[in-house]
Amino acid sequence: MPATLFVSRPAPLSAPLSRTEDAELIPSSCQACRASCGSDWVFADGAGFLVHRTGERCPVAVPFSQETGQPLTTAWTVAA
Repeated sequence: MPATLFVSRPAPLSAPLSRTEDAELIPSSCQACRASCGSDWVFADGAGFLVHRTGERCPVAVPFSQETGQPLTTAWTVAA
């Protein structure tokens, strides 16, 4: 049996839902050290690293095993 859809708004919206000319960019901070550069997770060789968007590893974040989620105590480097 086909579904019957009911339209709650008969006319299309008159303005776009997002407007880039009014947008304000708010920089994010690193999840670990709170530096105002933002951060992303990088996974390499079975380990997860928190890397700043400037390209350098966060000096505070501890790398972790991608398989178990446990912190790694050995020194790891991110391949460029």
